[in-house]
Amino acid sequence: MQFGEVPLEEAAGGILAHKLYIGAKLILNKGHRLNDADIARLGGLGIKRLVITRLSQADLHEDVAARRIGSAVIGDNLRMRAPGVGRANITAAARGILHIDVPRLETINSLYDGITIASLRAHSLVSKGEMAALVKIVPFGVPAARVVDVERICQESAVLQVRELQPKAVALIVSGTEATRERLLRSFHQPVRRRIEGWGSHLMEPVFVQHTAAAIAAAIQAQSQADLILIASISAIIDRQDLVPTALRQAGGSITLHGVPVDPGTLLLLGYLGDVPVVGAPGCIKSPKTNVIDWVLPRLLSGEHLTRADLVMMGHGGLLKDIAERPMPRSKTDG
Repeated sequence: MQFGEVPLEEAAGGILAHKLYIGAKLILNKGHRLNDADIARLGGLGIKRLVITRLSQADLHEDVAARRIGSAVIGDNLRMRAPGVGRANITAAARGILHIDVPRLETINSLYDGITIASLRAHSLVSKGEMAALVKIVPFGVPAARVVDVERICQESAVLQVRELQPKAVALIVSGTEATRERLLRSFHQPVRRRIEGWGSHLMEPVFVQHTAAAIAAAIQAQSQADLILIASISAIIDRQDLVPTALRQAGGSITLHGVPVDPGTLLLLGYLGDVPVVGAPGCIKSPKTNVIDWVLPRLLSGEHLTRADLVMMGHGGLLKDIAERPMPRSKTDG
């Protein structure tokens, strides 16, 4: 590919690099492929030289490159449309979690100046029709060999895909004292129901039990046919030996992690009873504001099995907007 200023008489067949104005009037737009009629017209207007790009046989036009790269990187539940101007728009074909092979995405973005893919953050919840990524070819053409490199990188599996949210049955266990039964059920039920139904799943009738390890363990076992079990309690989970994690172990489950590096919501507990996720919810589950629940539950509702490593990685970007209504907002701890 050649780029630079040439005499007007040598510009035919080239691609105009910049918008061309005479005074305030636009004569030709950038990206226009110049023909003999253009050269004659511009000569009559007194134009002597132009900045152009001329592609070689080894190059691909920006639109062709964008379309091929867009097709190569997408996987399940993503659609690609190439509207021109070196772009390929990648949108979600279903509501779900955007999964990105970040190392391979970075490799593609490092291949050649001007081959770019910008995406949403990995594990973002995307709606059907929402743009998840954008391919943009910056120059008017790129070497065909670099596009082949992208296709080779994507050959075994997609770089981008969406894991669709599935309708699940979600159990809610609320633990407390008899005196706090109505208050706790009232404070947890509706906020949790709105979230779960908003993600396309069904919240089963809440179960209230005494705040003891034995009672919570029995409730976990009784709800084991659910697809996901939430536990909301009168007090927060402070330690792996606290009542809720103890109850999960007593029920035959295991603990993946207690203490997720996302604030609000660091006190969340995730474990499993067989294949069923069990979440010890922090108090912020009652808030409509974005918190750790919005990062963890949609991924579980998409069928993903979250590991300790998955949760630990949430620390990067995990400082979310504070919830002023919680008992100890950050403003009260800022000396």
